[in-house]
Amino acid sequence: MKQHTHKRLYDTHSWVGIISGILLFIVTFSGIPALFENELGYWQYSTFGEISEDKSFDLERTIEAANNIGFQYDKYFIQPPDEVNNHIMLGHFPDEGEFDIRYLEAGNYEEVESSPSALGQILTYLHTDLYLPRPYGRYLVGLAGMAMLLAIIAGILIHVKWRKEFVMLRPKRSWRLLLTDQHKLLGLWSLPFTLILAFTGTILGLLGIITPILALAAFDGDVQKATDTILGPRAEITGEPAPIYSLNELWIKANSDLTDKEIKFIEVEGAGDKGGLIKFSAHHQKHLSNIETVTYSIATGETVHEGSFIDKGPFHRIFAAVTPLHYVLFGSIWLKICYALAALGTCGLIVTGNMLWLERRGHGMEHPLSKLTLGICGGLVIATCALFPASQLLYVFKLGEEHHHFEEWILWITWGVALFTPFFWKNGFQLSHWMLRISAALLLSTLIVDGLVNGRWLWLTSGWNFYIQAGLIFFALLFVYLDIKLPDEKQEKFTK
Repeated sequence: MKQHTHKRLYDTHSWVGIISGILLFIVTFSGIPALFENELGYWQYSTFGEISEDKSFDLERTIEAANNIGFQYDKYFIQPPDEVNNHIMLGHFPDEGEFDIRYLEAGNYEEVESSPSALGQILTYLHTDLYLPRPYGRYLVGLAGMAMLLAIIAGILIHVKWRKEFVMLRPKRSWRLLLTDQHKLLGLWSLPFTLILAFTGTILGLLGIITPILALAAFDGDVQKATDTILGPRAEITGEPAPIYSLNELWIKANSDLTDKEIKFIEVEGAGDKGGLIKFSAHHQKHLSNIETVTYSIATGETVHEGSFIDKGPFHRIFAAVTPLHYVLFGSIWLKICYALAALGTCGLIVTGNMLWLERRGHGMEHPLSKLTLGICGGLVIATCALFPASQLLYVFKLGEEHHHFEEWILWITWGVALFTPFFWKNGFQLSHWMLRISAALLLSTLIVDGLVNGRWLWLTSGWNFYIQAGLIFFALLFVYLDIKLPDEKQEKFTK
């Protein structure tokens, strides 16, 4: 590679990383709990753990129970019990206004009190929309993913000695060399997952812009036709009443039409109307393009639409694989853990990249970028760790619907305090140590609070409760390890 080409690629990699780095850290770090949103929801609310293990499902009894508790909408979703949750979820998500989520116990179809906590949803919304109005936040996330993809490609091209750099770490040399080696190691080891996350995140974030372009190319600009072709048609409410076809027969029919697949969602729209539809969405664990749907007329039971990407062309299969690839809707829990570790490595990659950029230009911890990196990135870590014990402790006060508002305040206040602290704390290295210690202490305190409030001590838990607690311990020990390894001050040469 010619020297001037290498320099251009290096400058591109460097500046794209610096401009988008802090934003990417927010998106990436919040994406770790977003991967486990369902599992966190199960752990977060102890009442869910008391529900019977019976996971039988009767569609007609579900809708009858929904009507009995006043859950009556023209359009709503049903999520049957799955490998994580032992309850049936009912959801109504209007384009405007408050959403409505209810839970039924599988087996007896009695309503289960909804969790007042929104810990998983708060962090997921930060990951997908940055808590900004839609669709602008999502577009910003998509642009951040595009910047990440560009930085990765430039990084691959400039690191021609990757075989040597794959295992090179010189911890006893200078601070700058240590940063360089750590940055390269984290980038190389997490590369496959980082590429997937950046590519899929870009598409998901910019889908609102991409869809009209695709519709223009393939459907003469008809966005609705493009959406109907891929996802299935929407109900056309006629206002003409019609009897409802046997829903249990449709459930049996859907399981037959979606053989070897697990039905994850049921969408009911316009029940009791001649144009009403019911759509079943299933996942196929053995295929990446694993989302398949079948839509029936809710009045006649006739098949209206079948959506499958498995036998389609490469474009359709890639498009359908984006969401499963990004949120790991296939494979086992161990694949999710690999994604989470890769995302954690990407967070380290971003931080070391910012510090390395500052070091190569002779800037110290007093530089505004250094303070912002420490305040925003370190602050998000502390705020997230604080949210876990605080969310459990809030159950003591029985706040009801205000519970999740207090969670939001705790997140933003903690993050805000941590953000401004580096501008008043002169020793950035010392502050970094305290941030790591506080984060570790907060995670470990979650286990104590959970034990005191819910009686779920580590040695008494099992299943997902144990896995979540084990994950908290892992992250706490990781922060302790980083605290031990991080130097107390920058040195040109390390003495030990």
